[in-house]
Amino acid sequence: MNKKVWVIGDSTEKQVSTPAINQSIPSAMQQKSTQGSNPPLAYSLSIIIWGCGQFYNRQWKLGIMFLLFMINFFLFMRIFITYREPVRSLAESIGVDFSIIILMVACFSLLGLIVWYFNAWQAYFKNIKINPGTHKGIRIALLPAFCSLLVPGWGQLLNGQTKKGLFFQLFAFTALATFSFHLFIFLVWPVLEASRSRLIIEWIFSISIILLPFIFIIWILNVFDAAKVSINHTKKEPLPIRIKYAANRFRMHTQMYGWKNTLVPIIKRKTLAVLLVFFCIITCPYIPKEFYMQQLHNLGNRMSEKQMTVIPAIIKKLTNVVRLDK
Repeated sequence: MNKKVWVIGDSTEKQVSTPAINQSIPSAMQQKSTQGSNPPLAYSLSIIIWGCGQFYNRQWKLGIMFLLFMINFFLFMRIFITYREPVRSLAESIGVDFSIIILMVACFSLLGLIVWYFNAWQAYFKNIKINPGTHKGIRIALLPAFCSLLVPGWGQLLNGQTKKGLFFQLFAFTALATFSFHLFIFLVWPVLEASRSRLIIEWIFSISIILLPFIFIIWILNVFDAAKVSINHTKKEPLPIRIKYAANRFRMHTQMYGWKNTLVPIIKRKTLAVLLVFFCIITCPYIPKEFYMQQLHNLGNRMSEKQMTVIPAIIKKLTNVVRLDK
């Protein structure tokens, strides 16, 4: 015989549905994981103002350190450029070659450039570590291209392409170092005296001039890549997936429009590109070399007047080689 058992509970107890609470109120860990989940934004803040990306990641001490370094770095460079003549006079009075001071300042500016990039990348990867997951990039077309025009690699990060952004950022480091050194050399060259340190500075300047054409080409490619990917979001996918997409599009296009309407436009574009290259090869011998050689010769003479030796020697060898080819 079954007996009924009565259980008297405490009237003050309230039954709480644990699953309901878990569904309605996220845990502290879940809240933390959803705060500041945007690595490109952290990078962008730090690339504009040093330390702001760390503030976004709630790294307050590190952010203050980077911000103070930025303020002191630009303040020091401003003071040196403004008072370079008194600094040169002081160096001469104590028997120190001013060229050595220039090299030290150049090394300090290079250090500032390194800290600038490190601060931005630290904010980027720290945000990824705090909020693991794949960032697909922003959906604002052409904004990545504008950012890549300012700083190469920035647009690639906004598109969610970390490896490509790293590659272009390494190039950007070289480009910005080259441009800053060009500006720096024109400001301080008139006050430099002939010395071994001055010769080192001139060699660095010569190498940076040689790198300029490659820098402009890669800079343009970086902007074009950022714009193209921001418009066509399928290009953010890995290469094997993109190949599958292209094959599927080609197959669907041939099914809809036929092989003729699909292949003819492709053949026309390839033929136009081949003809353009062929035209450049054919017209190359008719380029007025004498005009450009004369301009190089005049440039070498002007640099010789400024007591430069490395670049005029390179120009002289180049002109001699061209004359021997004739």
